[in-house]
Amino acid sequence: MLINDLNYFKKSANYSNTTSGMDHPKKCKCSVEEWYNYPIQNFNYEFNSWGFRGPEYAQFVGKSVNLCLGDSFTVNVGGPVDHSWCSQLALHFDVPTLNLGMDGAGNDAIRLVYDRACDLFDVQNTFVMYSYLHRRLVDTKFEQEVYNDSENFKYFLEHRIIGVYESAIPYWNYVQNEEEFLNNNRLFFFGSIKDRKTFTDPKKYNNLKGADWPSYEKYVAGAEVNLEQFTESDLYCSEQKFKNRDVHHMNQETNKVYADYFYNQWKQRSDIFIGTYKP
Repeated sequence: MLINDLNYFKKSANYSNTTSGMDHPKKCKCSVEEWYNYPIQNFNYEFNSWGFRGPEYAQFVGKSVNLCLGDSFTVNVGGPVDHSWCSQLALHFDVPTLNLGMDGAGNDAIRLVYDRACDLFDVQNTFVMYSYLHRRLVDTKFEQEVYNDSENFKYFLEHRIIGVYESAIPYWNYVQNEEEFLNNNRLFFFGSIKDRKTFTDPKKYNNLKGADWPSYEKYVAGAEVNLEQFTESDLYCSEQKFKNRDVHHMNQETNKVYADYFYNQWKQRSDIFIGTYKP
């Protein structure tokens, strides 16, 4: 098994339920009423004996597979597994495409699982959606250790997986300097930090508005506000067209953006290798 020595394995192996992690009426970033009114409700969480959201993976040991690695965005918390970017990407391939996402995992844990998977499977292609830069694997546990930016950036580069297809979780998980770091390292991620203003709830904004804040109209137009003391849900709309039932993870349409990106990257590289690619 890949993760039987990690604490995550103990709670995820053979897990079966209608809720998981943040996808719970009392844990999500919306009201209980909004959670129950989300249009997609008829799905369950079924994790295999290895602790992953998929079929039993022992049947693929020694065989050709693709790997999909990441955290809860790869697990697709808040929605059906068929809506995950991994499942949508798998439709383009004949070989099994394994979802190795782990809720709460950092990039060091993702790298660990990759190294172990390469020893178990005949890996054809690897697709990675990197996690938060401040997460750490500490004594078999997934922890949040907030260091300074330079340390976080250095730690990420030390655990970055070379030669794979890469992306990062979407824009609403980053601050400006992190976004710049990801852009400088040519890591694809959905949206931009500037897009947050598009989804700001005017009522929430005006209720929070301090004496030195610009008007809502000026804020949306580009005026800056110091929001460090507030959480995302304090200011932004609870119903966002990009998100799952828990109002944090990506819905089917947004996951498809990643699946299409990965497939196009794979197709472009494959065409180059066989000499048919024309820019």
